[in-house]
Amino acid sequence: MLLIVNLAAKGETLPTETLAKVDSELANSGFRKEVRSVIKPGKEYSITYDGPNMEKSQIEGILQALADQGMFTFSIEVEESVKFP
Repeated sequence: MLLIVNLAAKGETLPTETLAKVDSELANSGFRKEVRSVIKPGKEYSITYDGPNMEKSQIEGILQALADQGMFTFSIEVEESVKFP
């Protein structure tokens, strides 16, 4: 499945360490980062991951633990991925 995570800083900037933590937490759940797009430098990012089928609520739980540290807000979109031979 494809997972699109949109992150927005709560404060002035979103530290790059936070992006690495998000990548790491999702990697622990089997997701692999495909593309990171900068929407507003230092403030908003959109990151696409490829990974296993997982309930949206489970993914939100993983990210909410990091968001609760007060550094960012997030939204996610889930799409079915199609693999070509």
